[in-house]
Amino acid sequence: MACRPQSAMHDSKTACRLSVGAITVFAALLVTVGAAQSDTFADVMRRAHEYVVVYEDHELSSVMASEHYHQQRLDRFGQSQMDRVLRSDYLIFQLPPQEDWFALRDVYEVDGMPVGDRAARLRELFARPRATVADRAMEIAAENARFNLGDIYRTINVPTFALRLLRPMDRGRIRYQKAGEEQIEGKQTWVVNYEEIKGPTFSATRGGRDLPAHGRFWIEPDTGAVVRSEMILGGTRQLRDRATVTVTYGVEPSLGFRVPVEMLERYDRPNRKNADVIVAVATYSGFRRFDPRTLRQPDPPTSKPGSNATPPVPSR
Repeated sequence: MACRPQSAMHDSKTACRLSVGAITVFAALLVTVGAAQSDTFADVMRRAHEYVVVYEDHELSSVMASEHYHQQRLDRFGQSQMDRVLRSDYLIFQLPPQEDWFALRDVYEVDGMPVGDRAARLRELFARPRATVADRAMEIAAENARFNLGDIYRTINVPTFALRLLRPMDRGRIRYQKAGEEQIEGKQTWVVNYEEIKGPTFSATRGGRDLPAHGRFWIEPDTGAVVRSEMILGGTRQLRDRATVTVTYGVEPSLGFRVPVEMLERYDRPNRKNADVIVAVATYSGFRRFDPRTLRQPDPPTSKPGSNATPPVPSR
């Protein structure tokens, strides 16, 4: 799976096709509140859409965090067959020229070995002419995807990706429905089911066919804040592989707003009960603001003396 800037959604020639056995991601959408929905539900969804606009454009933009990402391949008995640990910088910023919001994972360590070619990569990205930044950002996302465990190619495994499904634009592409209420860490939330019902969808097969997403949001009804998100892709006759990504958000005191604190993933094939499964958990810490114009890299990770070479792409 992979993502691409929203601005590319309307230009098939610049599409960034990424797969999960064949999934590609791009952007555009919003919500149709059915006539049968109550005014209360409409109000909550309006707050949620407004929340995402402010969140992306004013709060989460130009934020960096440290990511610890543990991936495992399990056999049909649930026994681990392979482990991988990635350490990365996770950046959220706006891509010129349309200033579309973008999330990027920059891996600097794989199973304790440093990725030696990444020291100047981000500085080079932000020093580029504005017209080429988006293309290079997508290239970096694809480069980092090679470290993921398993045969499922993906770049949508970034925690803030599902928030695109709450952007207040392109009405009529998605259906929302209240599914219930649930308390999360003492907060009462509304559980809202969603389903993409019109194309172009955020995801597509490698052959270019729409691949609708569905899942749930846990939303604070009085503020519209997203406390948890779930996104499911595939697992159908059209695409056998299935991806489930669940993200939990918590308030970061140093910033004063919610940030992703944990991302859980599962990649499986429902019609093959004996097939291996990929599971992963990513945790986030050290959130801080950064200025792309003066971006400085963190201190290099601790590694064995003399070990500064890029690790080989590990076996899957």
